[in-house]
Amino acid sequence: MKSLSATIILPVHEEAAFRVVTDLNTLLRLSPFFTLKAFAAKAKGDVQEGSAYEVTIEYYQKNITETHMIGVENLSTNRQIVYAIDNGILKNITFTLARDIKGILLTQSFLLDSSDEAVLKGSESELNFWLRSIGEYIKLAEGRSHCMRVQRKFMDRIWLRLSLSERKIAIIMAKITVLEIILLLVMVLIWNIAFRG
Repeated sequence: MKSLSATIILPVHEEAAFRVVTDLNTLLRLSPFFTLKAFAAKAKGDVQEGSAYEVTIEYYQKNITETHMIGVENLSTNRQIVYAIDNGILKNITFTLARDIKGILLTQSFLLDSSDEAVLKGSESELNFWLRSIGEYIKLAEGRSHCMRVQRKFMDRIWLRLSLSERKIAIIMAKITVLEIILLLVMVLIWNIAFRG
């Protein structure tokens, strides 16, 4: 077994971070490497130790779909959350929250059943990008301004519901639209200078 971990400092309250890292549905949607296709709780109610979820994920670049059982193994008062995964190389995902002068230290760890260097390097890259994505979402979740609340609603209701390929297409379309507007403005400016000047 091999453990990998990454830590970031976030200027947020511990409660906001705890709310996000105990929302498994949102956590999985924040991954930049796979799309959450299905999420089902095995029992109704709030997240607690012993809760279990059946999740179906589709890896973006591999075009592979897998179904896993994920259980809440630890949800302790000292702010450690452990999600156990029933099959595959990744055995558990752990989040640890600790207070810091600047806010909180959020550590995310993977426990992997592999010693393959390529797997470990890829998992470390995934861990770093995923933790950064979670950190940005936590800052957005704690935001009290009207703009941040609107951004979070957009994220929750639209953006995180899209697959990774749909998100990439949406970004490309937005960039093309911005370029078209800039080109149109340049043409109008040239028209005004050349023919009305």
